[in-house]
Amino acid sequence: MTSAGELHARPISTAAAVEVLRIDRSAVVLGSTQSFDLVDAERAAELGFDVVRRRSGGGVVILQQYDHLWVDVTVPRGHRLWHDDVERATWWLGEVWCDALTETIGAGVWAVHRDRLTSRGTERSVCFAALGPGEVTRDTRKVVGIAQRRTKDAARFQCTVYREIDLALHAQLLRGSLPDGLSKATGVGDNLEPLQVQVVTALTAALARAT
Repeated sequence: MTSAGELHARPISTAAAVEVLRIDRSAVVLGSTQSFDLVDAERAAELGFDVVRRRSGGGVVILQQYDHLWVDVTVPRGHRLWHDDVERATWWLGEVWCDALTETIGAGVWAVHRDRLTSRGTERSVCFAALGPGEVTRDTRKVVGIAQRRTKDAARFQCTVYREIDLALHAQLLRGSLPDGLSKATGVGDNLEPLQVQVVTALTAALARAT
């Protein structure tokens, strides 16, 4: 395990890969273009949270040990799952997550978002308050968040699922009112560990089949 900042700073490999990442310190992770002013830095320090910026886009993600599943998927250019369209590039990934969630949890209507980002303005400030391409919902409530970082040689898809969405913690760490959309997101509860086994197996198989 290592810090969220160090994990996000890793160079992107040119080999297809599925990686489960674990942090050793809590962190508030900003998207690549977001200001540090979004975070109450004093409160974050009091609560033991690093404040870092990732190089992929999107909104704030708050991470604590064992409250989430973070999986990075790397697709090199030229791989059969590569797509030049940054939105369509996530669809296959969402489908694998959707199947894994259906297999692990079952009940509910699981769906992959195959359109542009649904929200604008303040809703975009927090990752799980908006819904982007490839992300997965259960009964229209967001469950899987996906951020994407690209080089000329490969794309890294950073996927996150929570055990639960902690609205009180977000309110403590972020300045201003929380986006309304955040209250509509949901976690997977005690299914987090079995989901990890299911989705890593499925993602690895999907990459191998398309080689």
